[in-house]
Amino acid sequence: MARLGKLSAQFLRGLGEAEPGPFIPSPFQTQALQEVLHRDTVVVAPTGSGKTWIAEQAIARLLERGARCWYTTPLKALSNQKYDNFRRLFGPDRVGILTGERHENAGAPLLVATTEILRNHLYSGEVDAALVVLDEAHYIGELERGVTWEEVIIFAPPRTKLLLLSATIANAEEIVGWMEEVRGSRPALIQVSSDQRPVPLRYGWMDRFGRPLPLSGMRNPWKARGLFHRGFDPVWTVEQLERHHLLPAIIFLPRRRDCDWAASRFRGVRVAGAHERERVYRELAQEFTILRTHHFSGVLIDAGVAPHHAGHLTAWKIAVERMLARGMVRAVFATTTLAAGLDVPARTVVLPTLWVGGPEGRRPLTALEFHQMTGRAGRRGKDKVGFVIVLPFSSRDLRLARELAESEPEELLSAFRVRYYQVLNLLAKHDLQEAVTVVDRSLALYQLSRRSRKQRRRLRRELIYQFRARAELLQELGYLSAEYEPTEQGEWALLVRHERSLLICEAIRRGLMDELDPEELAGWAGAMAAERSSRSALKGPDIRPLRNLARELDALERRYGIDPSAFGEPFRGGKRSPAVTAAAIASQWASTRMAWNELVNESGMEEGDLQRLILQTAEVLRELESLPLPLAEQAAHARLFMLREPVFDYGVETQR
Repeated sequence: MARLGKLSAQFLRGLGEAEPGPFIPSPFQTQALQEVLHRDTVVVAPTGSGKTWIAEQAIARLLERGARCWYTTPLKALSNQKYDNFRRLFGPDRVGILTGERHENAGAPLLVATTEILRNHLYSGEVDAALVVLDEAHYIGELERGVTWEEVIIFAPPRTKLLLLSATIANAEEIVGWMEEVRGSRPALIQVSSDQRPVPLRYGWMDRFGRPLPLSGMRNPWKARGLFHRGFDPVWTVEQLERHHLLPAIIFLPRRRDCDWAASRFRGVRVAGAHERERVYRELAQEFTILRTHHFSGVLIDAGVAPHHAGHLTAWKIAVERMLARGMVRAVFATTTLAAGLDVPARTVVLPTLWVGGPEGRRPLTALEFHQMTGRAGRRGKDKVGFVIVLPFSSRDLRLARELAESEPEELLSAFRVRYYQVLNLLAKHDLQEAVTVVDRSLALYQLSRRSRKQRRRLRRELIYQFRARAELLQELGYLSAEYEPTEQGEWALLVRHERSLLICEAIRRGLMDELDPEELAGWAGAMAAERSSRSALKGPDIRPLRNLARELDALERRYGIDPSAFGEPFRGGKRSPAVTAAAIASQWASTRMAWNELVNESGMEEGDLQRLILQTAEVLRELESLPLPLAEQAAHARLFMLREPVFDYGVETQR
């Protein structure tokens, strides 16, 4: 026991507040800033090391020269956060934002946007920027959205400098090599290893007696059997962290309900600082009125803890992040899947489990997931040391923790695939032979050329076939001429760049939505955006014609041998299918007859999921609104009804 006490003391030695002093940029920051003003630059550095500073300084210099810049993120929440920060840094007149539901000050010299919006502007030839920043650039390997990142890098004008920022790109040399091949000049690569973090990280574990111990100090994990935890007690855990001066902490849990349960255990707990937290929370509630009745407000104010996950409204997550950044929150319980979306670090990151649920059952965290979460530990300018604490239940957990701590993130692999909107947009500017060459410029083929030329040839043949087959299908439906040029229908169809663009375009072309009122149109847009089902029994518009169309398009793709888009999948399940329930929810909200709390109760969905569905519906409606067709006016009315508090509640009024 004395030895363990000594180990614990050594592990905690040196923690505390960093000495205040002037900010001095790290050598890698200075080098990256010099490079990005002259050529594409890829920066791979740990979370909290100051990657954003590079972008801010480059943007400041370019704005002074009268140049234009784009800053993109993969998440709307991050885009909103950067927008607020940049307005404070550069002034509100110089910053705009473009996301699926938010278009403000679009003529500003600095535009914050989601990556999809930037890609759309590149297709339209509307990007005249000196700099494009791609934040969280590891999303290039994301299965659903990675192709968007590839398209941005492929289609960005040569004069536009690209700045890629990430904490977790293991094969950065390969990404740089691909960028050199498709962009014509070699980017600068600046990598910072984890041991060069401005706030060093220490990996440890806490035994069931509350002692923080170093992971490296337990070489024989089986000897620690009597020290392992028998269950997770969130109140006890926070108390032990406080006793050892390890707060504030972000405690990552695998499921949303785990986070809410953990926070609810603090009901009745009141700690110092409650009056100040209440004052700040009331200020936030004036900006976000939905916060006044939030069911976790009492826990946040009294106990200084809060849940943070995708099931909560954006307003709640913003409030938690702002209070955490001000040092007013002791602990945040966040989901492992939201690690990239939580943009505020803490002194300590706690992992009560290293296992998560997946489609094929329980699995350990990947190295990428582990490093994304643990990278949140250590606040630059505040902490001398950042701590990562694991709560093991067995020697297996302890061994896994050590393996993950010593691991490198997995290599990023291309998720490139051909899309209908991609085919239409390329054929609007090139003949078929030239358009197909986008396949040769993909990261997927570049990676395979370095691994297996036989597999590369096979994938290239398949991708070219998929491109041509989609072109022929679009030809049959009347969007392309016999010469593979966009027809009159194809000219407006190429403006629809949603994942389900073909379903949307065919519903328009066939006039299926011509007679719908705004409520019904919102319902149809909701069905097109549907991702998940709920237990809702709400009544919505009749979307059977849309279901029949989806099945017809699935059959058409099978006939052409096209990789299935699965348009009909959201309609499976009859009256309780994702499409039917989404249509009902969207139309009810658009009707303005149902209050938010009533919609939450009747839909059976968590507030964050409900907000996400409505925002996705609004994105479809915005695409319809942008078309040079009579339907656009109804879509504009429907979107207006959708975007009201608390769905659109960022403290800034949207442009109509």
